[in-house]
Amino acid sequence: MPKSVILLSLIFFVVSITSFLRAQEPSIVINEILASNDDGYADGFGESDDWIELYNTTNERIDLGGMFLTDDLKDPTRYEIPKRSDKWTTIGPNAFALFWADGDPEQGDRHMGFRLKKKKGVVALFDRDTVLIDMIKYRMQEADISFGRAVTSSPRLANFETPTPTKGNVNAKFEVPDSLRIIFDQQAGLYASSVSVSLKNSWNAPMYYTIDGGNPTIKDFFYTKPIQIDSNTVLRASVIKKGYQSSIIGTHTYLIGEKSTLSVLSLSTDPNNLWRNSKGIYKNYEKRGWTRSAHIEYFDRTEEGKFIPAVNKTVDIRIAGKTSRRQPKKSFNVIANEIDGVKKINYRLFDSKTIDTFDGISVRADATSGRNVSELWVGERFKNELIYEINDQMDGNVSMQAYEPVLLFLNGEYWGIYNIMERKGKDFIQQNHGVKDMDILTYQDPKPVRGSADDYDDLITFIQTHDISLDSVYQVVCQKVDIDSYIDQWVYENYSGAHDIGVNIRCWRSTESGSKWKWISYDQDSWNTVQENSFVYFLESEQIPLYGRLMLNRRFRDQFLNRTMDYLNTTLETKNVLRVLERILTRIENEVDRDRARWEDTMLYIPQGQRINWMKDYAVRRPEILRKQMVEYFNLAGGTIEINVIAPVGGEIRVNSLTHTSSWSGKYLENLPVEIEAIASEGYEFVKWKGRSFPKSKKGKVLPCRARKISAVFREVKH
Repeated sequence: MPKSVILLSLIFFVVSITSFLRAQEPSIVINEILASNDDGYADGFGESDDWIELYNTTNERIDLGGMFLTDDLKDPTRYEIPKRSDKWTTIGPNAFALFWADGDPEQGDRHMGFRLKKKKGVVALFDRDTVLIDMIKYRMQEADISFGRAVTSSPRLANFETPTPTKGNVNAKFEVPDSLRIIFDQQAGLYASSVSVSLKNSWNAPMYYTIDGGNPTIKDFFYTKPIQIDSNTVLRASVIKKGYQSSIIGTHTYLIGEKSTLSVLSLSTDPNNLWRNSKGIYKNYEKRGWTRSAHIEYFDRTEEGKFIPAVNKTVDIRIAGKTSRRQPKKSFNVIANEIDGVKKINYRLFDSKTIDTFDGISVRADATSGRNVSELWVGERFKNELIYEINDQMDGNVSMQAYEPVLLFLNGEYWGIYNIMERKGKDFIQQNHGVKDMDILTYQDPKPVRGSADDYDDLITFIQTHDISLDSVYQVVCQKVDIDSYIDQWVYENYSGAHDIGVNIRCWRSTESGSKWKWISYDQDSWNTVQENSFVYFLESEQIPLYGRLMLNRRFRDQFLNRTMDYLNTTLETKNVLRVLERILTRIENEVDRDRARWEDTMLYIPQGQRINWMKDYAVRRPEILRKQMVEYFNLAGGTIEINVIAPVGGEIRVNSLTHTSSWSGKYLENLPVEIEAIASEGYEFVKWKGRSFPKSKKGKVLPCRARKISAVFREVKH
């Protein structure tokens, strides 16, 4: 074959392939997205929402009507671009179209009913037949930094520190590997005196740093020599190289001359995230949905008084609390993010639990109300902690958040005594109960926090339309409700006399068939007076349908009353409450004066010790008041009577929910039967109960008025 023919054939082949490949290029591409719009381009309503930008790569107008945008490849039709108006659905040649991922479709044709995920996700465009046109996958996104094509319509993807909605993409910054990190030669922590810190990185690239909590930029300090630190400093540094995105910010807090008898939490963030009028969450504390990027470091104090740098993690933060967010000393919700490549906070934060991985934590202040509310609610707090400790002692059936008192430093500044706590959402239930799929509801007017309220609504309808006094009806309820959990919840509510259960209780259940509703208790701070009668307040007003209806059933009522007596005889007994209270106060007593000095000019504090004396008086008087209220409200014959368990030899004796191996005495309602059981030790067997009023078998019920001494006989089994 002549060479000229071969050459012409080759040219034709190349042109054909090129034309074919061009034909495969989408005419519409997803050009740029912003999945974390904190303070950037705003829509027509003045809202800085997430957005998706499309670009027409052709020289012709294209009608987008009937195409679909989605953030879920399994649901390609999540948002259909409307066909109603050419103005909104037609995109001109080499032009852009912007769609708002704000979850507010009622705001207009280009407002979609979903928001973009900040952690990582996908954005996809499908044609009218749900055939994929274009798609962008993205990793964890930082606030106000967009992601898209390095150059308009280019296949290469990059980040943009200055987003360009409806304009061509410029100044692309390519991602750097996660392995590119700032290396500090001095570990973060508490130092007795000044420290000099050197920085380096594996690229030997330029580094910039800040000392006020801010994110480093080229406008900040350029690193050239070791940094001398003479006072509390949050040192944040990053590799910044032309044409590349900044490396992950390295954050080390150095606390100079600080002493603490508690573990220490350092929370750092760009000061604008806290104080700027337009975006600061501390300044705009009523903006409940506002979240800002931040960093936490946890220095765990050992018994020897040393501090272990245990946690160094990128997070998001927001202001927490209901009325307490109005106080100068505010609480925070801390949520782990993946900016540093680590999904969770990985450390055992709480000695009372073995859990060592968390989606986030609560950082809770001691202020629980506004300035115009009772002084007794403002100051160092311990009521919630007291109930947690009591529940832990009793091995209670209510779930509660573990806590740990710490000193908080905010951008290096001392911020006072706080409690870090487990968060009470999905992660809490997964970690504490091993349940992955669940329904979680707020309580008084049940609303789903997660999942559905349908099963609970059906339960309430059932008890309101059936005679709950019948055992058959009660058994149906028992199949739906963890009765032990529900009773324990109400023991705590009646002891504290609290009225705010609508905001401080959640109930939950696994979505697996046959699962029962259980209860989570939190924020147990708003106690009432020692004389408060919760039975009158809740039962006569019929505020809580489930509670009121169940009290009409004799079995439930008797179990509830006996369980309450068990508590009052043990963990809620005066001496035990005073011991627990003293233990809680001892942990923080050396830090209280400094905390008060930090906030006394801006917060309303009661005289030191006044609240403690109030609590001690409450612990002394409340048990007998509660016993008397039960007798009177439920019209019980007689009063209370003391029963004595004689130390068993060769076994244990159970009275209601309490098991005894030695002599013991406690008060019970004299005409309300208590359940007893003789439990033989290994190598022994039960013989009989001593006394005529006792059952023949090892398990049964007795009236306290006829069984003031409980003694079981066991004998050794001979082989």
